[in-house]
Order: sequence, then C-alpha cells, then structure tokens
Amino acid sequence: MLATKQAKKLGTIGLIGLIVPAMIGGGAYDLPQNMASNAGLIGQLLGWAVSGAIIWCLVYSFLFLSKLRPDYTSGLYMYAEDGFGKFTGFFVSWGYWICECFANVTYAVLLASTLDAFFPGVFKGGNNLNSIILGTVILWLMTALVLKGIQGASWVDNISTAVILLSLVFFIVSMIFVFDPQTFTTNIMGSETISHLQDTNIGSLFHQIKNTMMVTLWVFGGVEGAVVLSGNAKSQKNVRDATKWGFIICLIIYAAVSVLALGFRSYGEIANMASPSTGALLSIIYGPIGRLVIGISVIIAVLASWLTWVLLLSEMPRAAAKSGTFPQSFKKVNKNNMPSYSIVVSTIVMQVILFSTAFAGKAFNTMLTIVGTMTVPPYLISMMYLFKISLNKESFNPSGAQITFSRTKPLVYSFLAILGTLYMGYSAGVKYTALSFIIYALGIPVYMWARKHIPSETHSTIFTKYEKIFIICILAVAIISLLIMYA
Repeated sequence: MLATKQAKKLGTIGLIGLIVPAMIGGGAYDLPQNMASNAGLIGQLLGWAVSGAIIWCLVYSFLFLSKLRPDYTSGLYMYAEDGFGKFTGFFVSWGYWICECFANVTYAVLLASTLDAFFPGVFKGGNNLNSIILGTVILWLMTALVLKGIQGASWVDNISTAVILLSLVFFIVSMIFVFDPQTFTTNIMGSETISHLQDTNIGSLFHQIKNTMMVTLWVFGGVEGAVVLSGNAKSQKNVRDATKWGFIICLIIYAAVSVLALGFRSYGEIANMASPSTGALLSIIYGPIGRLVIGISVIIAVLASWLTWVLLLSEMPRAAAKSGTFPQSFKKVNKNNMPSYSIVVSTIVMQVILFSTAFAGKAFNTMLTIVGTMTVPPYLISMMYLFKISLNKESFNPSGAQITFSRTKPLVYSFLAILGTLYMGYSAGVKYTALSFIIYALGIPVYMWARKHIPSETHSTIFTKYEKIFIICILAVAIISLLIMYA
C-alpha cells in the first residue's frame, strides 16, 4: 500500500512538467508583441533583468520556506496563517483562488482568439457566443480530467511541456538564423520616431521598465506551483529543485523570445503585429506554415496551462477548509483523493467569469492585469512571513530541520523580494490595485460564514483586534474604489 501511494507522488520532472506549462501558458507566444509595445531593446533587457532579479528573490525565498517549514505542504496559505493569523491566511487563499479562476478564463479567451485565425470571424474577439460555448465545453472537460487524479493530469502536462519547449526552441533558432545586427541596434533606447519602421517614442527607460512589469509578472505566474502542490511531491527536495529549474528554464526562453525578435524586425513593427506575434514573425520567414506551427503550439500550451491551474487553484481552498477558514465542504475528496468539491465550485466560479467576458471589450488584457495585480498580495505576505521568522532565532527553525544557511540569507532575500513585489504592485497602477481590493472584500462574508459553522469556534471571536483593523482598511479601499469607478 505504501509503495502504491508513493508511486502516485510527483518527482522533480513531474513537478517541472506542471510548473513550466503553468508559467508559459500561451503568454510566451505573444511576448515579442507584448514587450515591444512597452519597451525598446535596452528597456526590454533591463525589464528582464529587473523582473528576473525580483522573481529570483521570490524563488529563493520559497526555497528557504520549503526547508524551514517542510510540514507546510500547502505553501502560501499556511505561511500566511502561521505568521499573521487565520483571516490573513484566508485573505491569501481567497485572493489566490479567485486570481487563478480569472487566469483560467484568460486562457479560454486566448484559445478562442487563436482559433479565430484558423476560422475567421467564428471566435471573433475571443469572447463572442461561440467562444463562450467552446470555453465552457473545454472547462468542464478539464475538470473531469483533473477529478480522475493528479497522476493523469501530470502525464498530460509532461507531454505538452515537450511540445511547448520544442516549438519555442524552433522560434528562437529561426530568429538566430535571420538575425540582423543593424536592425537589432537601431533605436535601441526606444526614444526616436522612425515612420518607416513604425517606431515611436515610448518614453523614458524607467517608464519602459515599469510598463513591462505586468507582462513579466503574468508570464512568471505559476513559479510557486511546486510549493502549492508540495503535499503531492515525493520530497521537499523535489519541490526545491523543480521551483529553481522551472524558473531558470522559463527566464531563458522568455528573454530569448522577446529580445532576439528585435534582430529581425523593429519594436514598432512587432508591436503592431497580430497575435500571436511569434506566429506572425515565423510566417514572414516560412509563410503560412510558420503561423500554423505556432498556432497549434499555442493551443497545446493554453490547454496544458489551463489543466494545471484547474488542479493548482483547488488545493488552497482545501487547505484553508482544513484549518477552518474556508467552508468545510471544500475538504471533500473523491476516490482519487482529489478535492472534488473545491474543483467543481472553482469551475462554477470560472463559468460565471467566462460568461462575464461577453461584456468586456478587451477581455484578455483586462483579465491579464487583474491576475497580475491579485498575485501581488499572496506573494507579498509569504515574503513578509519569511522576513518575520528570520528576525529571531526562536522562530527561525523551531523543528530543527537540517539546513546549511544562517538567518542572514533568508532575511536579505525576503526583504529584497518584498521591495520587488511592492514595485510590481505599483507598476499595475492604482485602477487595478483598487479593483483587486473589491474582489478581496467580497471574500469577507465567506470567511465569517466558515468560522460561524465550526462547532469549536461557535463561542469564540471571529476577528481579532488587528484583523478588524485589517478588514476596515480593505473595506475602505474597496468602497473608495467603487465610488471612483462609478463617479
């Protein structure tokens, strides 16, 4: 029996197979256009350097946490609750859950938009009636597959990861063969207007770097996937290795895809290309076959990432339910030990969001920014937790885990990660930050209901003194945001 259970656990390769599709999704295939819309060559290089450094600090902070708290197998949620109380734990799990529900619907819009290139007008905008019907069918098929067990979903992800990597390597090699140094070094600061290249002045370097942050945060979303699923890993070492290598693989691919394209066409020309821009670039080299290769790869990437996130987003509500901050029904599992109630409810939430895309003019871009913004608080609170426990010896390593580092390294890494995460939140802008607080405020009644329906908590106070202050701040920002939006 033990051997059977162990066989169902994920090793490093299996976890990487989950992380890479979760991060790459379909975003990598439109990186040339997304980055070129915001920055020139130098701006992009600095953007990748800044975001890479921030994510690297996040990655290493998560690695430190996995060593110091190996028993916290649901990662972000448990860090928040242990460090700052039950409501903060709920705040993280609610935000992460809703955030990834939006992310999955973003995949539905992107998939339909890609298919519209093959069937012009059928899936116009990625959010018309046909798109919603298609997204609904795939959404429930994904749910059925994940309910069958993590091993099946992981097997699908491993195959799709290979296809994704091969197609992106094909694109990178193609860009190397057509690379023109003169094109690459023309208007590298993005400060000149060159009409025949469609280049315009896109602002200062600071402005360019800032504008790339939401793009880079979006494509790195999922770097914490192994931490979230660490309860399904063979060991915490597998979690650490998968997190580190998943990040390195994706950073190299992302930077190469966006930067090398500038050696073939100017940033102005790329910024005006149709999505996915990698397909548009390859079609110039190879003709229709180039766009076909990328189109098929985008479909595979989106489906793989979509499948991964159906699994990931169901884990945190289950962990929160076990701790008593989410309704107890979320603890239910099926015969395959999958959180069936959590998965089904998540699918229903995604279905509602999918229907709402019919009223969004730019559904994909809007949800992409919402996802990026809502990712900030869970990351930030996790980093604050590592910083907190690293401040003194007693809270640093209470279980006596075997470690090879002092308190200084996690203290420095978590501090830098906190600053970086705040900068990414600032880059999102006031509008979307405020909108995220409205979504967070909607979760407060769910927390209150969950706490009131736990027998052992019936006569206890739902909120502590500091939690009440936290809630007042959330509600105040949410109310002000609503007033500004509808003024």
